[in-house]
Amino acid sequence: MLQSEYETTVVLRPDISGDLVEGALDRIRGAIDKMDGTLLKINHWGRKKLAYSIAKHGRGVYVNAHFLGGGGLVAEIERNLRISDAVLRFLTVKISDRITTGDYEVSEYERPEYDANFDEDDDDIVGDGSEERGGYRGRDRDDRHDRNDHNDRNNRPDYDA
Repeated sequence: MLQSEYETTVVLRPDISGDLVEGALDRIRGAIDKMDGTLLKINHWGRKKLAYSIAKHGRGVYVNAHFLGGGGLVAEIERNLRISDAVLRFLTVKISDRITTGDYEVSEYERPEYDANFDEDDDDIVGDGSEERGGYRGRDRDDRHDRNDHNDRNNRPDYDA
């Protein structure tokens, strides 16, 4: 049977419990089963810092699902993700088209251990947090006396002569 290969990355709210993460994944698994798709793998990427705030959240829980299915499967998965309050963002990418199901290995899903701050990853934080203050690293915006790159009207040459 010819199907397409897809990958969906979901960003979930960082303040949810492991059970709610599994609930969002159950929606994806249920849609794939309902639409006769094949779930190949689910990767938990953990809690990561976002490039920009989404709904006042600076972090998100990233989960990646790799699956095979027809055209209506993506619409059903995305419909289920839109309904969920735990989902901040999602993106589905079509990796390849018209493939046979037997070419891929299906890996069994193993539920990860969720603790109070599961997969907390602080290695991706760069800087001192000044980006949240506007990027001036504690300086006032008008405090430019240490730089010589601004125009000073009093020091301009007189071109009237």
